[in-house]
This record gives sequence, structure tokens and C-alpha cells, in this order.
Amino acid sequence: MQYTGTPVVEELKRIPIGPWNETTRSTLKVVKMISINLDRIGTVAVRQGFSLRLTLFIVFVSLFPEIRTQTSLPGNPILSIIDAKNEGDTVTLTCTSYGGNPLPTVRWYKNTQLVDPGSSPNGNGDGVFTVGSTTATYNNYTFQVSRSDNAVSYICKVNSSLLTSELTRSLRIEVYVPADNPIISGPTAATALDANKNYNHTCTAANGYPVVNIVWRLGTSFGTSQDLSQGVSGRTFRISESTTTNSDSTLTKVSVLSWTPITADNGNILFCVTTQLTAPGGSVPNITKSTNVLISVQQIPILRILNTSYTIEVGQAVTLGCRIVSALPPATRVSWSRFVNGVYSLVAIDNVRYFGSTVSNPNLTITNVALSDATTYQCSATNNAGTGNSGMTLLTVTGSSH
Repeated sequence: MQYTGTPVVEELKRIPIGPWNETTRSTLKVVKMISINLDRIGTVAVRQGFSLRLTLFIVFVSLFPEIRTQTSLPGNPILSIIDAKNEGDTVTLTCTSYGGNPLPTVRWYKNTQLVDPGSSPNGNGDGVFTVGSTTATYNNYTFQVSRSDNAVSYICKVNSSLLTSELTRSLRIEVYVPADNPIISGPTAATALDANKNYNHTCTAANGYPVVNIVWRLGTSFGTSQDLSQGVSGRTFRISESTTTNSDSTLTKVSVLSWTPITADNGNILFCVTTQLTAPGGSVPNITKSTNVLISVQQIPILRILNTSYTIEVGQAVTLGCRIVSALPPATRVSWSRFVNGVYSLVAIDNVRYFGSTVSNPNLTITNVALSDATTYQCSATNNAGTGNSGMTLLTVTGSSH
């Protein structure tokens, strides 16, 4: 049997040796030289059960072992699906690439930072497994999530010497972060609020995710308090809110309550209550936190005269009536003034002709009335909030002095 160079080369081309590259071409040149030498020898005797074609194939593969197995590209990375997590939870990110010869590297990055090169000594992720006839390379990255992981990109990169660029795929983890305890700023319990004057209280819940819900409540206790956002009959409460995003992707919520205290609010408690969702399916229940401030309300005395005018004869006695309608805290002093020479001057209580003008008896009693007592009078009362004045009352004196 005689073989020429061309048929031998054509036979070898049919052998599955992978990509037709420079190494393959060089190999076939050597085989072609062998076939030419065989042509020069002429007819070659072949023992029974062997063929020259098989002999040349064995020589060919022995000289170039790198062509025994086909090379192939690795598959695109396949990532595990990660649900939302609570801060402190343990999470495992799994990235798998199927196929590839040589085996690819599989690495995890946090944005641009390499966080897991894989534990395999040859750099092929954490290891390999087979599915049928396919080899898969995987990398499991396990860690505890923190607020710094919220909404950042975790990227799996698959690389091989056969690739011109890495194969990448990324995911983001939604991390639920408990907000700080709420803080109320504004007038404190040490500050008495003037009744019927407008004030602002601010509640801040910082560094949480997702954003908290804030509710203002007012009452003598939490259980009996009213939700101010639902409205209170006859009163006005205005609430405005804003949310800012922090550098670590957490959120800060600010709620401002604008309101006007009344005397009935004295001793009440103003509550700021925050509620926040936790990761769905987790073991941590929704989070509720609260803080409060004791409300102290003060009001200057409110007074009312009992009559706007009195008429009395000289030498008689008269009582000018005055009543303290309200005072918070209670009034500590009562006085009367009279209009003389264009100005109001205090009436001196001498308990001889002028009596009363006390907290327990705010009336002014004048005995042995004289013509000079005829003028307008005003009642006043003082407490820690200030001094309140009544309206005017006119005293008319008739008759003549003797």
C-alpha cells in the first residue's frame, strides 16, 4: 500500500483537534514531511490489524499533546437571586460559569474592589462540579451585610485566556437598616409655652432604610393620646416632612409640627412615634420607636370687671367688683389702678379707706367715699406668665363734701 503526502494531510484534517491555529499548521507540516518520506520508501508492508493512518495519528498526537482536548469559551456568569436583607444578616452570593477549557477564573467584586478571588488553589473560583458532560466553575462569597452594602454593585467577573474581555454580571442588595432613636427638638419641658401662641416641634429619625413613618400624638398617656395627623376637633395642627439621603444610602426623615397650645394642654405629653419596615420574610418584626416631651402651658391672668360703672354718694362705701377668670399658673398678686392727671396710679391698700385687692379677694372696697375718688379704675393680676388687666370701670360720686 502506498500513501502520498496530500491524502495523509487530508485524513489528519478530519481529526477533531480544535481551532485551526498556527500550532496546528506547524504540526501538519511535520506530518507532511513524514508522508513525503514514506512516498520515497515506496510500498510499506503493514502487519495485519494495523494501518499506516493509525500509526501516523499516534505519532502526531504524541508529538503535540495540547491538541488531545478541544478548547472552548466559558459561559456567561449566572448569579443567585438575593432577597432584601436586614443589616447583620448573613448572605451568600453565588456565581457560576458553565463550560470553558481551560477552566475560567470566577471572582467577586464590590464595585471596583476585589472581595473574593475564590479559594481554589488554581484560581478557578471556589471549585468545579459537573452537570452531565459539562464542567461548571463557581464562587460562593459569604459575608454579613451592613449599611455600606445597600444599593452598591456586586459584580461577578469570569475570565479565560481565550477571552478578549471579561464576562460580567452584577446585582444589588437591598439592606434594611434600623433608624436611630427619634429626637424631638424645640421647646423642652423646662420651657412653659404661652397659651394661644404658635410653636414648632421637630422630630428627626436619622440613618435608616427604608424611610421611617412618623406620627405625632398628644395626650396624658400614650394609650389615650390622639393622632394629630388625623385632626383634633376645633384645633389646627400642621405637619410638614422632608427626607434626605445620606452618604451610606440610608435616609433621614424630619417632621415639623406647627401648633398652638391651649391651657388644657398643660401637663399633656407630646409623642413622636416612628415605625419602620424590616426585610420581608425575615425574623425581625417591624420596628416601632418613640420619644416624648412634657408640655407645660402658661397663661397670663384673664380678668373681668363685674360692672362697668358705679354711682355712690359722698361718705358712703362702694365695692368695685373684679374676678380672675383664669390664670396659669395661678395669680400671685392683684392690684388696682386709678386714672389721675392723665396717668394710671396704683391704689394703696391701707385697710383704712381702701380694702381688698388680694388673690383671694380681688375686689376693691372704698369706704367714706370722697369726691376725689371719682374716676376710672382698672383691676390687674400677675403670675409667672405676666400681668393681665381688666377692662375699665367708672366711679361717679354725687353730693358735696362738708
